[in-house]
Amino acid sequence: MVTQTNTEDLGLRVDALRSELGVSAQKLAADTQIPYATLLRRLNGDGLLSVSELKRISSALNVSPASWFTEVAA
Repeated sequence: MVTQTNTEDLGLRVDALRSELGVSAQKLAADTQIPYATLLRRLNGDGLLSVSELKRISSALNVSPASWFTEVAA
């Protein structure tokens, strides 16, 4: 199995879960201490989410960092 997630997809997945949980982007930015404008760019696939950012987002949304990645057959 190969783990496959592109950067744009990752931002969109984070944004979808954030929205599903009813967490505003502003609240997520405040909870993670990621500047709001930076977070919006990341959620729109513009730029890479760092490991640190992904860990902070995961913690704020109460999910495992590993949950952002899916396994697909090679």
